[in-house]
Amino acid sequence: MLSVRLRAGLIRLIGNREGVSAIEFSMIAPILLLILMGSIELPRAYMVGKRLDNATATMADLISRGSYADLKPIFAATGAISNPYDVSSASIVLTAAGTYSNGSSPTTKVCSSAESNGQAYAAGASLGAPPAGMTRNGDRFVVSEVTMVYRPIFPVLSKMTSWTFRYKKVWPVRGGDIYNGQSEVVLPGGKPCPA
Repeated sequence: MLSVRLRAGLIRLIGNREGVSAIEFSMIAPILLLILMGSIELPRAYMVGKRLDNATATMADLISRGSYADLKPIFAATGAISNPYDVSSASIVLTAAGTYSNGSSPTTKVCSSAESNGQAYAAGASLGAPPAGMTRNGDRFVVSEVTMVYRPIFPVLSKMTSWTFRYKKVWPVRGGDIYNGQSEVVLPGGKPCPA
């Protein structure tokens, strides 16, 4: 049996309401912090993705207009479009390609490719089936690809540290030089598409 003194102490402890708000706050604080981090991180990730998508389309549009001796200004456009977000670690691959018919099914092949922080395609490499609207033999188009691992402000959210943005835009050639009767773009270090 409990002593009278111990019993009185337990009754006082059970009836005591001091510190209840501190305990409640300690249970709610982590949830509030997660909500705060999420309300900052999710919109930021969305905007980085949107700007990379816009940059991918812009680069495809720019290189589709003609051949360039130097692509540094085109690659720099990614940083300008994505400002104020740091996208210097983004992998960019620009490719000029053509559609070829070998028998019944058309295929696409790389004519020239250039990169920044990435791996350019080898000339003549197959890109698979042609994109929609580019299925005729001799069609020429450009492809802009951007890949970047997202770096969150709060790396505590483990799912966000493994996000990788991947964007790919296909654009018809709108300018360039005439080779083999087709208007096409030749990227630096590359050659025109074979006939």
